[in-house]
Amino acid sequence: MRKLFPSLLSLAIASGIMLNQSVMADESGSSVANTDLEVIVVSGNKVAKPLKDVVGSISVMTSTELDKQLVNDMNQLFRYDPSIKITGSQGSAQNFVVRGMGSDRVLMIKDGMRMNEGYGANGLNDVVGRGFIETETLKQVEVAKGAASSIYGSDALGGIVVFVTKDAEDYLQAGETFAGKVKAGYYDDGEQAQLAATFALKQESFQQVLHLSARRGEEQQNYQGSLEPFEIDSESLLYKARYDLASGDKLGVSVDIWRQDTQGDSADGLLAYFRNLAKYGYHIADESISSEKRSEALKFNYQSYNGVWYDVLEVNAYRNHTQQQDSEYGFLDINAPKFRVVEKRHMWKNGDYEQTTLGLLSHASKQLNAMHTLGFGVDVETTESLRNTHELRTVEGKAAPTKDELTAKFPKNDTLRAGAYINDEISLSEGKWLLTPGVRLDHYDMDPNGKLKVDGTPFKAINETHASLNFGARYAINPSLNAYFQYGQGFKVPAYDLAYIEHSMQPSSEYAYEVIPADDLAPETSDTYELGLRGYVGEVVVNAAVYYNRFDDFLDTELVKRDMVRDGEGNFSHIKETYRYQNIDSVTIKGIELGARYDLNANWHIQANASYQDGKDDATGEYLTTISPLSGNIGVSYEQDAISSELVLTLAKRMTKVNAGKEEIAGYGTLDWLASYAVNADLSVNLAVYNLFDKEYVDFNNVAGHDEGQDLSRLTEVGRNFALTLSYQF
Repeated sequence: MRKLFPSLLSLAIASGIMLNQSVMADESGSSVANTDLEVIVVSGNKVAKPLKDVVGSISVMTSTELDKQLVNDMNQLFRYDPSIKITGSQGSAQNFVVRGMGSDRVLMIKDGMRMNEGYGANGLNDVVGRGFIETETLKQVEVAKGAASSIYGSDALGGIVVFVTKDAEDYLQAGETFAGKVKAGYYDDGEQAQLAATFALKQESFQQVLHLSARRGEEQQNYQGSLEPFEIDSESLLYKARYDLASGDKLGVSVDIWRQDTQGDSADGLLAYFRNLAKYGYHIADESISSEKRSEALKFNYQSYNGVWYDVLEVNAYRNHTQQQDSEYGFLDINAPKFRVVEKRHMWKNGDYEQTTLGLLSHASKQLNAMHTLGFGVDVETTESLRNTHELRTVEGKAAPTKDELTAKFPKNDTLRAGAYINDEISLSEGKWLLTPGVRLDHYDMDPNGKLKVDGTPFKAINETHASLNFGARYAINPSLNAYFQYGQGFKVPAYDLAYIEHSMQPSSEYAYEVIPADDLAPETSDTYELGLRGYVGEVVVNAAVYYNRFDDFLDTELVKRDMVRDGEGNFSHIKETYRYQNIDSVTIKGIELGARYDLNANWHIQANASYQDGKDDATGEYLTTISPLSGNIGVSYEQDAISSELVLTLAKRMTKVNAGKEEIAGYGTLDWLASYAVNADLSVNLAVYNLFDKEYVDFNNVAGHDEGQDLSRLTEVGRNFALTLSYQF
């Protein structure tokens, strides 16, 4: 993998030599761009419009904000938005949690393409995450909060995340034919070095952009520095081209390739069972772990304008392939006469997760008159998913393996999603009122391809048809302040890994578990109610929302039975628990979000954000582990000419909303400093120092559900750390 880095660099240099130099478009702006009411968003109803005109709550990070916060990994997005959390760290499984709902219940879309689903225990995606993305290519990231299935179909149960990558015109100023950017960075939290290069070219009606990036570093360390971090190498290539036809229509193509390799020295998934057997003569002589993640996407795009039945039409055809291959190795030097085992044992455990999606998506809008603007579209997508595990064990001196077993955690399955939707924007009272009713009809087929369970009975195919509604209303209190109400419905057909999982494991010598498939799972559904206020109150920009989300037929695990297993002599061997997934009655998440920004003068600015969440199982009254404690931040920034500086204080209250026997997590406060300096029109420097006072703390979202009294020191966040980037535009 390391050989690819020189190749990327060589290609970047060669591309620069072949093309003529110019000056890149200026990207300067405020680091608090998410309060800019004029920023253009597309996630609300697939139509580009200013944030101030959108019905519903949407959080946005622009490229300027990404640069000023020195974001270098998905888990660093929305660092200062307390309503959005991203679990996991660099190189590990990562997931978005939006208003207390996450994993595959939040739909993720990149450049119009559905991104991979995750996989892991209890739907938490702790084995395969969703962070297969290079942040350097991003122009904008949007998070639309709440149910959105009336626009996006299945999986938009708790919200959607939309990634938009940069185009050639994001670098080219008017009249330019060539521009580019070279960026180098160092990130202290994972000792990561980055090198990226972008080249944009326009020749008459044809424009193209090539982005290349490579990173080298380690896993993020904890506060004590006690982890043995694995190495992380990643590379990405993004190529986009667009041809403008004489008619005004546009044809586009994009190729997006991302790869990441990790290597470490701790094979816990394979050797956890043996770690407490050292006293019996089981000595772990060697161990290692590696992971290879791949994401490859190809998309064709067609845009047309001013047709007979549409003003704007966009059609996307794409293929998105994701793969994660995990490999663990362990060498046991065993001298255990008590168990009559004396041998040198080599062990391997290899896991392969693959998902391939083919999609044909269309969206159009048509203004019928001054009152009605319709949006409508048809989507068809197919997804193939598989997860296999191969375990091999050999003993020195024996020709045949003692174990050679290939298992499927769930059967290879094919999923068909087809949907059609229509929505209307109804403008009343000269634009003072805007009403947005919408409906979508979806059909969903998931086929296990005739595979059989362990007991010989076939897995059940899942076929569902579902209608989703949405209604929103926006009222202009005055030209600068809007109030809105939104009701939305969401649904999610049981995911393949929940519906079809058949899995057993003994992670320790004293405990084993089994997950058995369930044939009677119903789709999860959600209802979102939201009241909001967005705009200017005097000279203060405000963004406030109160929401209530109810999730019915929520999927969770149930304990079927708990057995005490005895050995052949009748002595205690281990405990075995059997689980399966079930639909519970409902869960409810409610909360309040507040945001404000005040410009003291042309140079000094103050901003503040806060989020309160509460979420419970309606039947048992137990808290959901995905909600966050009361948290927020206060920022003070200064900007003048080429210099900007910002201090951000992040605060989190002690998390007491935990269930009996679970650990409460202490509150904390950290201070970050962000600074940037434009040396000249082409050269800029960005610096950030995070956790300025070196506070030791634990992020609740990364440790939720741990038992009371557990030692969480290994799960602390990193102490004081810094990041530095140098960018040159030409």
